[in-house]
Amino acid sequence: MPAMPTRRLTGVAIVAFLAVVAPLAAADSPGCSSAAGLASAAPPGTSVDLELAHDGLIRGYRLHLPARYDGASPAPLWLHVHGYTGSARHSDGWTGLSELSDREGFVLVFPQGTSFEASLGDGAGGRRAAITSWNDLACSAPLQPEAPACREDADPYPCPPECGTCGPCNWCSCHDDVGYVAALIDHLAAELCIDTDRVFASGYSNGGMFVHRLGCALGDRLAAVAPMHGYLARGFNCAAEAPGPSMLLIGGTADRTVPIDGSFASDGYVYTSQHGVAARWAESQSCSAEPTAVETPWDGRRELSCVEHLGCAGGRAVRSCSWNGAHVWPRDDAGNFGGELLWRFFSEAER
Repeated sequence: MPAMPTRRLTGVAIVAFLAVVAPLAAADSPGCSSAAGLASAAPPGTSVDLELAHDGLIRGYRLHLPARYDGASPAPLWLHVHGYTGSARHSDGWTGLSELSDREGFVLVFPQGTSFEASLGDGAGGRRAAITSWNDLACSAPLQPEAPACREDADPYPCPPECGTCGPCNWCSCHDDVGYVAALIDHLAAELCIDTDRVFASGYSNGGMFVHRLGCALGDRLAAVAPMHGYLARGFNCAAEAPGPSMLLIGGTADRTVPIDGSFASDGYVYTSQHGVAARWAESQSCSAEPTAVETPWDGRRELSCVEHLGCAGGRAVRSCSWNGAHVWPRDDAGNFGGELLWRFFSEAER
C-alpha cells in the first residue's frame, strides 16, 4: 500500500494550519468541550486518512475512533508508528489494532512518516519504491568510529534528500519527527476528547526505534512507550528522566533484521540489545537492577515469555518480552497476542 504523500506548505497556509496545534498544558482536554471536531470527519468505528501541517510540510496520519466514541468521555490515545518503507494505512490493516480500539475504547492513530521515491536493490534490477522512515536520531547521525553502527560491508540504503549527504550507517529521515508527533498529540487533544494522562506510543522496527526516542524526548507527554522489533543503533541508547514513561519491549528470538541480542543484523547493521535498552531505562526510573520473570495471559504462545524490572519509582514499569518469531508482528493461529500484550501493558499505565 503506497504511503500518504508528504507535501510542502508555504505562506499563509502554514499560519492557518498551525493555529490549531498550539501547545497545550498537560492537563487540558479541550476536545471534550468542543463541537464535533475531528469526529465529523471520522465516524466512530471507521479509519480515515487526515493531514496536519508541521515544519513547512503537510504530514499525514490515519485516525480510528472506537465504535463507542461519544466525544464526551475522555478516551486513552494510542499512537502506533510504522516501520521503514511502511505506511499508516498498511499498519492499520496489518496490526489488527483497530479491532482492539473498537473493543477497548481507545482512540487509535497511525502517524505517517515522510517519503521519497528511490530504488531498493542494486543496479537496474532494483525496484522503485516510496521510502518512508522516522528520524530516531541514531540512523542519521555522524559515524562514531569507536562504536560504528554498521560494518564496512553493510548494505547501502537510499539517502533521504532532506539529509543532504548521508554518511556510513545513515538511512533514515532528517525531518523534525519528534516535533510532528508533539504537534499531532496537541492537535488530537484539541479536536477530540482525549485523556491526556493516558497517551501511549508503540512502534515497529524503525518505528520502534523512533518510539524509544519519543520516550526520551517527550517523556512528560507519554504514559508508556513500546518499541517492538526495533532498538536504537549501538551508541544511542537513551533513557527518560524520572518520572518517565513506562516501557514495554517486544522482540523476536529469530529476528535477524533487528536482533534481540545486539549482534550484527543480516544487513551488517548493529543495534542495542533488548536487555541493554531495558537495563538503561530501569536505571533511569529507579527500578531493580535485575529483572524478574512475570506472567502474562499469553505465556507460551510462540514461546512468549516476559521479565520485568520491579520496584520502579512512581508506579512505572519496565518489561521485556521475547517470542519465537522473526521480523514480523507477534500473532499465531489463536490470535493477535502482540496487540493484546501491548494493550494490557498500556491499560495499566498512567502519567
